[in-house]
Amino acid sequence: MSAAGEAAGVDFVVDRLCGIFGGDVRKHVGRAMMTNWGSERFVRGAYAAARPGRSEARATLMRPVAQKIFFAGEHVAGPLIQTCGGARLSGESVARQVAALLATK
Repeated sequence: MSAAGEAAGVDFVVDRLCGIFGGDVRKHVGRAMMTNWGSERFVRGAYAAARPGRSEARATLMRPVAQKIFFAGEHVAGPLIQTCGGARLSGESVARQVAALLATK
């Protein structure tokens, strides 16, 4: 899908949504975008999986290191681990933490 480009990817998804919910859905799509995770230099399309018995390591990653290094993403998204929604919510949460920290300086 990423090789076809963003417009083709968005069109593909909207077509599938129309197939599920009806053609009326198309007029409700105001803005859409696609991220090519496979081309991201530091990501390369990966997602996190904890080794058996090691899922508690995620709690460690959720804590900032010296209030200077913060981790966000699907790997620390609580009940939404390994989902796009979890990654987004985790990123928003960390952004709020960083903003609050910067506001105190």
